[in-house]
Amino acid sequence: MLIGITGGTGLIGSMLAIRLKAEGHRVRIFSRSGKLPPRLQRISEWDVRIGSLPTRADLEGVNVLINLAGEPIAGVRWTPEYKQRIRSSRVDFTRDLVARLTSMGEFAPKTFFNSSAIGIYGSYDAGTPPFDEDSPASDDELGILCKDWEEEALEAEKSGIRTVLLRTGVVLTTEGGALATMLPAFKLFAGGPIGSGNQILSWIHIEDQLSAIMFLIRKEEAKGAFNLVSPEPLSNEQFSKALAKTLGRPSFTRVPSFALSLAFGEGAIVATHGQRVVPKRLQELGYKFRYPNLEAALRNLLG
Repeated sequence: MLIGITGGTGLIGSMLAIRLKAEGHRVRIFSRSGKLPPRLQRISEWDVRIGSLPTRADLEGVNVLINLAGEPIAGVRWTPEYKQRIRSSRVDFTRDLVARLTSMGEFAPKTFFNSSAIGIYGSYDAGTPPFDEDSPASDDELGILCKDWEEEALEAEKSGIRTVLLRTGVVLTTEGGALATMLPAFKLFAGGPIGSGNQILSWIHIEDQLSAIMFLIRKEEAKGAFNLVSPEPLSNEQFSKALAKTLGRPSFTRVPSFALSLAFGEGAIVATHGQRVVPKRLQELGYKFRYPNLEAALRNLLG
């Protein structure tokens, strides 16, 4: 198949592109700048289309379009200007992209995957059931953002396009993201939980992230929302202890919540508020996790 990826030069997009190509698919990467990260530069002959929004000509022949575009949310100060950039890069861009798809009629991609996030569920309170795909969206800022984002993506269904929403948790890889950010402190004996450490972390190994997307591409009956998280979420403190154990380091230095708030403002909520999320629909469809257990996942990633 010919598979297009918007946001294809980002961390997950570029690793997905490599996986797709390795499995024999043709890949078309849509990029605003056309600048490829080193992991893609090591592989020749990428089909890269430059521009803020794919044209009809760019999209013709594409069987599956995967939209992973969007400004980073975690680890960034949410100023009013940046919050508008976050919203525009997700909600507005998805609206424009879907409008382009629906205008193509029978020539549009048959399947559309749209990135989303488990932030749609809000904060988890101890004693309540875990969040699954049937749980309602939160009315906090992140929940509203994700809900609006998904509603724009689901407009594609009205044109008969199979639409899948990828609600992603914390993706573990040493090449970027949360784990790569945490590693230096832990290696220097300065790692530990954030705040109380009780907030729940819903994570997924990069191998399962990519394999789950491949699985959903093949499952033509799959549509709607899917939580891309491990079936074994755990607390931030448990995660810190497992990481420290894997590295042979202690885990006693706590990062105060107020310090993150000072650094990132409202953006600190991504790290200080936990969410216990389970991959109910993915497992019901028959996906088997390669790394359901955190310690096994960390051993694989960190040797």
